[in-house]
Parts: sequence; C-alpha cells; structure tokens
Amino acid sequence: MNTRQHQRQVRREQILNCSLDMIIRRGFESMKIRDIADTLNISVGLFFNYFESKEAVYEELVRFGLSGPGSLLELNVEGIGPIELFEKMTATIFESLQTNSIASKIFLLMSQTVNSDAVPDSVKKLVHDFDAVSPLIPTIRKGQECGEIKLGDPTALAVAYWGAVQGIAESFAIHPEIPLPESGWIVDILRAHPFQAVVSKEFGGS
Repeated sequence: MNTRQHQRQVRREQILNCSLDMIIRRGFESMKIRDIADTLNISVGLFFNYFESKEAVYEELVRFGLSGPGSLLELNVEGIGPIELFEKMTATIFESLQTNSIASKIFLLMSQTVNSDAVPDSVKKLVHDFDAVSPLIPTIRKGQECGEIKLGDPTALAVAYWGAVQGIAESFAIHPEIPLPESGWIVDILRAHPFQAVVSKEFGGS
C-alpha cells in the first residue's frame, strides 16, 4: 500500500469512527454529514469522496458488526472441546474490547440497530436475519453430550451466555474505565457441574 492509499484508508476509518460515535450518542436520524465534516475538519465534498450518503456509512458499520459472530465461530477447529471453544471465543471478545475501542461500540450499535425502527430500510434488511445465538446451539449440544456443558435447554443457555457478553460489551462502551470480568466467569454460565461431567462419562452421555 503506497502513501496515498494509506492516507485514504486512514481518512475512511476516521469517517467511520466519527459516524459510529454520533449514531450511538444521537441516533442515526440526528447524525448530520455536516457535523461529521466539522468534527474531522474536512469538507462535506471530501466526505462524499468516500461515501455516497450517511446511510452508506451506517451500512458499512453494520456489515462489520454482522461479521463478528461468524468470525468467532471459526475458532471451532478440530480437536478443541466445546468449553475450550467458548473460553477462546470469550477471551478473544474481551481482548478485542480492551485493545480496540471500536469493538464495544459496535456491540452497542448492533443492539440499537436491531431494536430500533428509526433506521434506513437498507439497514433493516441487513439485520433482518441477524442471529448471534443459534450458531452457538450445536456446540452447546455437543458439550452437553460429552458432559462439559450443563444440562438444560440449549437455546436458553446460548441466550444466557450471549446476553452476558452483550451486556458487558455495551457497559464497557459507555464506561470504558470499568474492569472487565474474567472470561472464565462468563463461560461458567455454561460449564457443567463436576458431578454432571462424571455421571455423563460413566453413562455415555447426558
């Protein structure tokens, strides 16, 4: 990447980051291109060199948010157990929250977007089938079968786990000074009691 390409990439990321902050604080309808330009000390015309509209910026931010759960599930490599997968996934999320200020804001953005009617139709279409819970269910079932994950409705367990992660990320976006919990504490929502693990091994499954 040459210097010009690098500068263009930096400017593009600045526009996205500024827009993200404004959407979270004000809501999409109240976000103005003029305000973004003034904050970044650029012209409105320069903004349009990067994005054709504020809707286009919003769409890109949401696409980034949608890519998160899928990329985390790619940690499910051969030879790794269900609980270890959740441990790695949770640790990866929390590390991202601490090292990338955008990560927690994206969690907040996605929550606002999914639960708001005041978003563009193009964005509504993007998040229509967004589901961060269902992809976790097969791994939870597998963990129940081998005694690593506690018994109970797999969907309810997935909701409990992801709800905890989501809530922590949103709180961290608003109050980045708060300490994050250890990732193991969150995985304990799923972890089987030692007695269940022993019984499951002795009787060949849950």
